[in-house]
Parts: sequence; C-alpha cells; structure tokens
Amino acid sequence: MDKEKIIEILNKVRVEELTAIMQYLQHHYRAKGINSPGVSEIFKKISITEMKHAYIVAERITALGGMPTTKIDKINVPEKLEDMIKENYEVEKVAIEDFKKCIKEVSEDITTRRMLEDILADEEEHLDELGKLLED
Repeated sequence: MDKEKIIEILNKVRVEELTAIMQYLQHHYRAKGINSPGVSEIFKKISITEMKHAYIVAERITALGGMPTTKIDKINVPEKLEDMIKENYEVEKVAIEDFKKCIKEVSEDITTRRMLEDILADEEEHLDELGKLLED
C-alpha cells in the first residue's frame, strides 16, 4: 500500500478521534443527575485518551509526509445521562469495527498497524467500561 492511501486511512481515523474528543467533552460538561459525577469523570478520562490517539495519529501522518486533518463529524449530545452513555457505547462499537478494517488495510505497514492495534485495545476498553455502566 502506498503512503498516500495510508495517510488517507489515518486521516479518517483522526476525524473519528477528534469527533470522539468533542462528543465526550460535551457529555462531560452537560452530564447531570445523581450518577453524573462519576460518569462525567469517565467521559473526561476517555476524552483525554482520545486526545492521545488523535495526537499519535497526527504524528504518524506527518512522518509519512501528510497533513493531519482538523475536521470532525457531527456529534450527538442527548439530554439524559443514560442516553449519553448509550450514544457513546454505539460510537465505540462502530469505531472498533472501523479500526479492525483499517488494521487489515495497513497490515503491510508494521508501524501503522501496531499503532492502530494499540488504539483498538483502548477503544475495546472504553466499550467495556461503558457497557458496565449500562448493566442493571
């Protein structure tokens, strides 16, 4: 796979990470209710992890000679805390599937593949943490 295709894939990943940062932060700021302090902190913690992902992806894009994107997709900010958790849970599920596809596409670039595998592990951890919040 050529560098331009890898850069394109990584910029798609970066859009997802930048969008996740904004969504988690908005949920952190807007969380309310009796369970909100703990959940709000989880949102903040995850947003910081997503910031680290966005940073390392940008570093890799730059190393490959590309320009890191600053675009984001639409974010969703429901009113209810439980709906925020559900929204983030679904976003993480989609992100995990996207990462698996990206990893396959860049498999010949070992450095990029390993970076994406590390990010995937974090995303799976986020999904698990959010899933526990949704348990009865």
